[in-house]
Amino acid sequence: MARPRMVSDATVLDRAVGVFWRHGYADASLRDLTGATGLSAASLYHRFGDKDGLFAAALAHYADQGLTARLADLANCDEPLDAIERFFAEIVGLSIDDPDRLGCFLVNTALDGGAMSAQARALAWARLREVEAFFRERIAALAVRHDVPTFDPVSSAESLMAIVLAIRVLARLEPERARLKRLVDHALAPLRQAVRG
Repeated sequence: MARPRMVSDATVLDRAVGVFWRHGYADASLRDLTGATGLSAASLYHRFGDKDGLFAAALAHYADQGLTARLADLANCDEPLDAIERFFAEIVGLSIDDPDRLGCFLVNTALDGGAMSAQARALAWARLREVEAFFRERIAALAVRHDVPTFDPVSSAESLMAIVLAIRVLARLEPERARLKRLVDHALAPLRQAVRG
């Protein structure tokens, strides 16, 4: 009879996220990972295959815990612009209230030059594209609701996604709330003008 797992996969992944987030893929050693998770190398690899498998699982866990739930909640806003504004307010808040300046695990992974697999990097970009899809859907809804057919949801969403990346990177370098807020205000000005006339 198989012995029950003493530490759940969710707990292991929470701990692995911390290691990979702080050190990056390449610099996260097996010793760091076993020390943080409390599991042997054999146990980690039995559950996740290898370091790359653990990294991919940790990325997915991170996105599921924060991003997916947040986007689903925001998508329920009646006013599409409110959803977008709330998203940016949360991102600026998270970026400023980050004492260790770790940034976003997904963004860091997408920009990391480390020797992770193409699959892991693609996973990070796929989860970030969920944000772009959220923007695209909200902008399309805004265009219909406020009768603004000139808005292109695709290019507008791409521009807003670029602002998200800029906020997350700039906040690691110089977390200045006023500067980040100016970026957001400038990016959202056309949408606000369309809604408010």
